Amino acid sequence: MKKFSVVILSVCLICLLVSCGRKITPNSYYDITDGVVIGEYKEMNFTVCSYNIKGGEATTQSVTKAKNNIESVGADIAGLQEVDNLSNRTGKQDFLSIFKNSSALNNVAYYAVDIMGFDETYGLAEVSKNTFDKSHFFKLPYPYDIEKSDVEKRIIIRSLITINGVQIAFYNTHLSYEDVNMPDGASLRKAQFDYILQLLDSDPCPYKVVTGDFNVLSFSEFDDLVKSGYKIVNNSENKFDSYRGDDVSFKAIDNIIYSSRLELVSSGMKEDDLSDHNMLYATFKTLK
Repeated sequence: MKKFSVVILSVCLICLLVSCGRKITPNSYYDITDGVVIGEYKEMNFTVCSYNIKGGEATTQSVTKAKNNIESVGADIAGLQEVDNLSNRTGKQDFLSIFKNSSALNNVAYYAVDIMGFDETYGLAEVSKNTFDKSHFFKLPYPYDIEKSDVEKRIIIRSLITINGVQIAFYNTHLSYEDVNMPDGASLRKAQFDYILQLLDSDPCPYKVVTGDFNVLSFSEFDDLVKSGYKIVNNSENKFDSYRGDDVSFKAIDNIIYSSRLELVSSGMKEDDLSDHNMLYATFKTLK
């Protein structure tokens, strides 16, 4: 829950984070329209997962548990948080290679850098049966001009991926848990939600999904997204207490956001002791 997540575009390459301000201007350094294919409408179903795997322990047993949970629901793509690869807390083991070699979900977009001088790499990963058409990441709002160790930096991955002949814009993130404010007085997590909303509204792909550990204190933190036409899988009418820990009272912190051109077919939660989070999953149908 409380580890931050960052990303590299391939397993072999470590990327530097790109600075951005309070207001999102994605086209100023990355053309979000690039690679989007608006093809003929085709009705199809696809399944996604959101899974905080708590450090991505790089043993055959733990990796097998993670991939079995994902594959058991027929996932086409999964967003993973707290994925350690070649880090100290996983004994410098190659989590992603073990995962790819043992799973049908062997296409990976992974981003990780050394965090704040602690010689650790906490990352986000997207794993899929299909090849990614394009992947990029954005740095989420951060309250300091100079890096500080008491607030972890956060990012969001955006990948374009074609599933069953239809292109999906698939996002994965892990928001801050810290109770701090931005320079303009807005809470850090509110600023991150605002950024994500502007990013989604800027994205021309009609089929958009966001997986993540959002570290929310209530469902009301999603209100601006919902008012703007987006929906959430984990909500007050269909609640999944995905966080297994006892240090917070509100445990429905993992979620899947989706755009209005998608219809939720089914959803569920896979309970397992692999992590301090249970896996959340959902199946969607594309709409005209």
